[in-house]
Amino acid sequence: MALVKGEIPAGGETLVRVHEPLSVLDFLDPGSTAQSFSIDEAQAALTKNGHGVIVLMHCPEDGEALLTRLTGRDQADTARRQQKWDPRTYGIGAQILRDLGVTKMRLLTSPRKMPSMTGFDLEVTGFVTSPAER
Repeated sequence: MALVKGEIPAGGETLVRVHEPLSVLDFLDPGSTAQSFSIDEAQAALTKNGHGVIVLMHCPEDGEALLTRLTGRDQADTARRQQKWDPRTYGIGAQILRDLGVTKMRLLTSPRKMPSMTGFDLEVTGFVTSPAER
């Protein structure tokens, strides 16, 4: 699912947050520091910028996994699961962004090594690493 604010500038830079994996806890506990940007912080950044996209990637979780995350138990196992990378996720997110007309994007996340997005005609122009940088 994608949340879009304003008009995406053709050929211009777009502020983008790919929130993955999306959990119901992202809405129930917006103050959590499990992600570099909460959904609330990403929405505020898009509002300040005037336009942008938040792509919400699905995360299937059962009740036990939600309770574990909510109570903070077994954080090492949770961190290991979150570090698993599935290249299909990049492809799905990239296709969503291209369908919305994004070509150049500044990502709301910590800088990281990523696979090339040129095959999707996408270019990462930079990173916003903290909500204070908006």
